[in-house]
Amino acid sequence: MDLAPQTTAVFDELIAALGEIRNGYVLNAERFTDPLDVVEGYRYVGQLLSAASELFLEADPAHPRLASMVSPARKLQGDNPDAIYHYARISGDRAYRISGVRRDECYVSFTIHGRAPDGALAGPLLGDVNDRDFSVAEDGSYSIVLSAEPHDGNWLRLDPAAHAVVVRSYFELDPSAQNDPAIGVNIDIEPLSPEPPSPPLTDEVYAGRLREGIEFLRQTTLGQRLPSQQISVPFVATEPNTLPKPFSFRDSGLPVPGAADIFYASGRWLLTPDEALVMTGTLPKCAFANVMLWNRHMQTLEYRVRRSSINQQQLVLEPDGTFRIVVAHTDPGVANWLDTEGHSTGTVFWRILLPVEDPPQTVCTVVPVASLASSTSVASG
Repeated sequence: MDLAPQTTAVFDELIAALGEIRNGYVLNAERFTDPLDVVEGYRYVGQLLSAASELFLEADPAHPRLASMVSPARKLQGDNPDAIYHYARISGDRAYRISGVRRDECYVSFTIHGRAPDGALAGPLLGDVNDRDFSVAEDGSYSIVLSAEPHDGNWLRLDPAAHAVVVRSYFELDPSAQNDPAIGVNIDIEPLSPEPPSPPLTDEVYAGRLREGIEFLRQTTLGQRLPSQQISVPFVATEPNTLPKPFSFRDSGLPVPGAADIFYASGRWLLTPDEALVMTGTLPKCAFANVMLWNRHMQTLEYRVRRSSINQQQLVLEPDGTFRIVVAHTDPGVANWLDTEGHSTGTVFWRILLPVEDPPQTVCTVVPVASLASSTSVASG
């Protein structure tokens, strides 16, 4: 006798989906030919299962919880060593209060997203606010109401199609926030009006959550474009070892889940063991900026014991105030080296937050590693 027929049926779908992901994503020769990419692909799927369990299978819009999205052991969707992200499932026909205390953060934002038709973690951006736009008490405490109707104090309109809220907390520290156990985010979410306890979990409810988790697994693997599928993304370079002019989603009119306050720039490095990619340029005054390396699965490379990212606090500038950052397989003996961790190719990803002016394009040059030499530099302070 099957006591949970719907969940059992969907669990069988999960088992089948994992087989499809193995064959159509991890072992798909059109996607990956390097053994390192394949091994990391299996690890990536394991971390996606962890995220699906916490963010979807345990989701309850009546009693939401702001769950930590990523960590050094759960990397997905372009994680960031200098940020702590929180995610909660909500419903547009309810009202909520988020309360927190701002401490070491250099920036905090709240974005409301609709449901993604393809099962992605966050769908179209439906509203956003950052800590420059609302009141924070002298002790750093604040609260903000999410509701359809206006509310006294800090308020963010909740669209009827609201499906999730994402909280981005950025830190410009050395060491990076994800590497420092003393750094955390004091934050919570609760219904604006008291809600009775949710009823005991039913077969129908859990089957629905599990189905959403499967959609997420598929979208973040099989749903990722193949190398042969060329698409135009404003902030992604089309040629390897180059970067485009940074781009911001705000006022772009694009139905995308990206943060509205951030300028992005991304490109692919492609290097032999004796080559280095040198990035030079300037950064405008801004709330935050960093650059990092991702593998083929949009995961930041190892950052606990290697240097795969640099924020402004960690950046060593040239005497004239410009920067020079080097991507290479081995340490060339210069400041600002980003370690490829043995990857012949991957993604260079820049974030520049709330700049006072549009950031300029970074200049990229491929040179022999042996040609690089240390130069006198000054810290950015």
